[in-house]
Amino acid sequence: MKKNLQKLSFFVLLVSSLVLAGCSAANNKASVAGAAGGVGTVSTVTLSDAIETSGNLSADKLATLKWGTSGVVETVNIKVGDKVKLNDILAGLRADSVSSDIATGQSELATAQRDLQNLIDSTTSTAQAQLAVITAKANVETAQTNLDSLSYARASDTLIKNTQAQIWAAEKKLTLANKAYKEVEHNPDGDASKTTALLNLTNAQAAVDSLYVTYNWYIAKPTQADFDEAQAKLDVANATLEDAKRTRDNVKGGTDPLKLAAAQSKVTAAQATVNTMYIIAPFDGEVISVQAGVGNSINGGDSAVELVDRNTLKVETLVDETNISRVLVGNPAQITMDSLPDEVLTGKVARINRIGTTVNGLVKYTVVVSVDPTDKQVLFGATANVTITTGDPHGMLAVPVSAVLSDSKGEYVLLISADGKNTQRVNIQSGDLSGNLVTITTTENLKEGDQVELGSGSTTSANTRSNNGGGGFGGPLGGP
Repeated sequence: MKKNLQKLSFFVLLVSSLVLAGCSAANNKASVAGAAGGVGTVSTVTLSDAIETSGNLSADKLATLKWGTSGVVETVNIKVGDKVKLNDILAGLRADSVSSDIATGQSELATAQRDLQNLIDSTTSTAQAQLAVITAKANVETAQTNLDSLSYARASDTLIKNTQAQIWAAEKKLTLANKAYKEVEHNPDGDASKTTALLNLTNAQAAVDSLYVTYNWYIAKPTQADFDEAQAKLDVANATLEDAKRTRDNVKGGTDPLKLAAAQSKVTAAQATVNTMYIIAPFDGEVISVQAGVGNSINGGDSAVELVDRNTLKVETLVDETNISRVLVGNPAQITMDSLPDEVLTGKVARINRIGTTVNGLVKYTVVVSVDPTDKQVLFGATANVTITTGDPHGMLAVPVSAVLSDSKGEYVLLISADGKNTQRVNIQSGDLSGNLVTITTTENLKEGDQVELGSGSTTSANTRSNNGGGGFGGPLGGP
């Protein structure tokens, strides 16, 4: 029996079909099948490890664009479904309907742009040289910080020793919990003592795993190669800075770079004031809603346009701490929504937040699944059901659930001889349920197509476990 107590959700493709025979089985097997519950066939199934969870459909670039000032709408340049580019003007207000501050801003913008251009025309080389020095200095500071950080200890000796002590205590609890579960694991499903023991064992194992992750991170240290690389990057940054300084010093004349920066600031400030009378696209995207209408009187803060970049669709989900270690960035995912029936979207795990959140007493971690671009008319905010595939498909032998028997020696099936007159005990270890089949492993002679005797069901080990909430026998995982 598997000791793995995590649930697994499996998508199963039957490679070979199950053959059941009852009282009408062939005459040469009547003596065996008649004495038992029938005859089943050893088959092969293909399994894929997966976690099921849910969240809400959104996008990294999903925005409701609002008016920055009051006035009367003069132009609306877009409609639902239009594709727009960054900085496109989507709608605008009448100049005579906005406040006098904006009119003043327009005048200041024209003046500031003219002054800035005059400075640029006369001081381009000086400004470029100064910018190169500033950029090089910032790169040196970054490289020095990266090198220095490699020498910092991740945790004090006291904290590391304290974590070790916690691990020892947690392992003792795990040992006791495992012993307690062993004493009741053969009790009927639903037995209170068995349920409590299983829960205690699961929690104890999770506590040990979490502590080991923390401890390993504390004691990990950068390699000599890491130091060498960081030092090399610092050397290159310093050399680049010295080159930039020499270039700047060789540039003669020109306007003070501080004046150039001041002129640019004036342009930016005036432009921001003028832009409040327009709705401007903050990114490339598609218009999904338009509230602005020509002739409408609006107030600052009113919604005008909703915009999305369909290349940034995502679903944020929560995955239980017992399963998060199985999730990796890049894992493929399938997404379905009740609001989009009969459609299956695809995607992959894009980000995993390593800081957990407690939800109803359970620690869960946010997993962001990026959704592949689609032309389907998805509804943002709609509930999305997500299935994350965490392992490659693999084939395993399987038998009908009722064929698995157990006694004091362990689990076994009864292999029917070729003439159907005799049976042979074959020791197995049962695995995961898939419909009316259970996967098995064995070191004895058992292969696809062999015939096995079916039990009555009440005495089989697999049936006893089929309703068990743990032990890795099917059921969805990871849902919030």
